[in-house]
Amino acid sequence: MLPLILAALLYLSFLCACGYYTADYAGQRGRSKLAWFIWGALFYPLPYIALALMPRLREETRV
Repeated sequence: MLPLILAALLYLSFLCACGYYTADYAGQRGRSKLAWFIWGALFYPLPYIALALMPRLREETRV
């Protein structure tokens, strides 16, 4: 039972890490972080690639 619990915890931490990095990248591109966190956690490589191909929503201000 303990190996299953450890495997589940490792898998969930992996899902959270994938979701976090996708959400962080989505925030840089001007997209919703929460929505992209969920998409990134469920289907990791595909949402990250989709974000890279999408245009930015807002322009960054230059100082």
